[in-house]
Amino acid sequence: MVDWPLRFQLDCQSVDVGAYILFSKNKLLIMESSKRKRYSNALLGNILFSFGLCVFGESVIAKMNAGHWIYLGTLSLILINAGLGFMIKHKWGVF
Repeated sequence: MVDWPLRFQLDCQSVDVGAYILFSKNKLLIMESSKRKRYSNALLGNILFSFGLCVFGESVIAKMNAGHWIYLGTLSLILINAGLGFMIKHKWGVF
């Protein structure tokens, strides 16, 4: 029977295998968490971009009907640019 945690001698240094495994798991969890955060921010950018395109369509319809289209057009410009900015910043499509 082997005592836990296992210890090995490597180049006159004691290495704790149990701590290394825990460190590796924590590092893995941190990497997965950052990837999840990046994905959710990129998805938010995609949603903002799509919503901006919908608002742009509404502003075009309002302009054709001689309505108040300036505010809708400005809002669509803000949403489209914000969505593109989020997608580019968080590298949408590189997962």
